[in-house]
Amino acid sequence: GVDGELYFLRNTCHKLESGKYEYEVCVFGKATQRDIGQSSGGTHLGSWETVDVDEHGRRTFKWGKGTKCWNGPVRSAEVAVTCGAETRVLTADEPETCRYVFTMESPIGCDERFRLKHSL
Repeated sequence: GVDGELYFLRNTCHKLESGKYEYEVCVFGKATQRDIGQSSGGTHLGSWETVDVDEHGRRTFKWGKGTKCWNGPVRSAEVAVTCGAETRVLTADEPETCRYVFTMESPIGCDERFRLKHSL
């Protein structure tokens, strides 16, 4: 990633319970949806593809080529990263069939002034 800031997130997974599901996104790994209480398996939402950085420095992690939906597209997931002192998934949504959108806060979503002020 930009300046290697994703290095400390490599091989980390972050979970969120939302509704009847638990979502897990793994940086450089895969994204999964499981029924709450299910410890393995689940539905494959996609494998890590890329991180996009827009002109304002906002990062979006993307996973693609997940399990094909019945009568629909293949699943995909994206995570919009906002500034926060710790890395955690905040929200999960499915705005279109089989396209999952999450928000996550993390120090890598902060600008340089914030990181320096808070020693991140």
